Amino acid sequence: MSQPTNAVGSRIPAPIKQVTHGKAVLVLLIGTLFLSGTPLWVKAANMDPATQAFLRVILGFLLLLPLGIREIRTKQALPRKSIMLAVISGVFLGIDFTAWNYSIFLIGSGVAAILLNLQVVIVPMLAAVVDKVKLPKSFVFILPIMIIGVLFTGGVFEPAEGAAGPSMIGGVKTSVIGTAFGLTSGLCYSMYLYLSRKASTSAPRKDLYVQPMMYTMLAQAIAPTIWMFTGGNGFNITQGVLTKDPITGEMVLPAVLGDNPTLSQATMAGDPVNMGNWISLILLIVLGQAAAWTMVQLGSVWLHPTLSAGILLLSPVTSVIIAGPLFAEWPSWLQWVGVGLILACVGWQNGLIQSAFKPLIGKRAVPRAGASPTTGRAILVLLGVVAILLGIAAAIHNFITGQVGWNTVFTIAQTVVAAALTVIVTQDGQDANEKA
Repeated sequence: MSQPTNAVGSRIPAPIKQVTHGKAVLVLLIGTLFLSGTPLWVKAANMDPATQAFLRVILGFLLLLPLGIREIRTKQALPRKSIMLAVISGVFLGIDFTAWNYSIFLIGSGVAAILLNLQVVIVPMLAAVVDKVKLPKSFVFILPIMIIGVLFTGGVFEPAEGAAGPSMIGGVKTSVIGTAFGLTSGLCYSMYLYLSRKASTSAPRKDLYVQPMMYTMLAQAIAPTIWMFTGGNGFNITQGVLTKDPITGEMVLPAVLGDNPTLSQATMAGDPVNMGNWISLILLIVLGQAAAWTMVQLGSVWLHPTLSAGILLLSPVTSVIIAGPLFAEWPSWLQWVGVGLILACVGWQNGLIQSAFKPLIGKRAVPRAGASPTTGRAILVLLGVVAILLGIAAAIHNFITGQVGWNTVFTIAQTVVAAALTVIVTQDGQDANEKA
């Protein structure tokens, strides 16, 4: 008796394995941790922006290819519509990666990671225009605050002569060009998120994690390939972009070409690419590309969107924190204000701020028989908020007194963990109330 086959001619598709809430959170946290390292690995790889983007996505695709083939054989192949949406979203993500690399080299890895969160206002606008989704009233107030935060964070209002490296590139202020690349990155990242969500909703199963990213990564190679041979420096794996400042120790654009080089000149006058750069590129490809995006895909589909957004928000925050001790990349006070404005907008737009305070100021629901009381959860949230505030105060004290070192990094890391746990506890409480 012949065995039934699926659409691709393999054996009966494996049943969908439900992922528990705790496992999904853990997987998403690990994926977010890997994502937070991507701007740092991009900078540490110190390779031509377009070439690095091409190697990152094409080698990431090759890593996922055997896993994708296995997923097709054991589960099910993506339908044609999902493949097309994944490919189109991958084209936008390829532009995002290329522009983001330029932004990292021009204005810093931590700042570039924050600018990527422009998607929090663009994705809702796309949904409103294309899908006729009604925007919340708060969006009118969020948008101008977000724009101000982006300008502050990008250092647009900082004096050009105080920055290391060339103050102008192609006749334009370096920070302005870097911010423009960051905005381009955020815009294309938003298009990717919008289209990839449509691709995931059109998939026949929730557990097809590898195939969407496999097709997306292959399409990502298009943009950097075109840019390499039109506006970039070709396929360049020998000459770096940045050089180490002998005074501050910061990795900066070299000033040997004067104050106003072209963009191609400014990105090929750094230190020669060495073995350490290649190791950073390998870490970027394996952990920051293949592992991170697949784990984010796996964790996100099983979690509430608010919780997923809150955990993913830890990625740019962590990038800013780690960029300081690693690259001597300390934002100015005006950039810190911009970072705060952007994160506040992201938190409000995703409902994180409202969810965090709901157990403290909201009315207590009448518990049903067998329902757990909310008092303990509210106390945990309160303690979490206190821990976050104490961590922030300790870190600010270290910055003011100049006692910045690994103790500061550990303090901020503990604060980030406290914030993550607070969001998780809050979201669990909200889910329990919705089920009650």
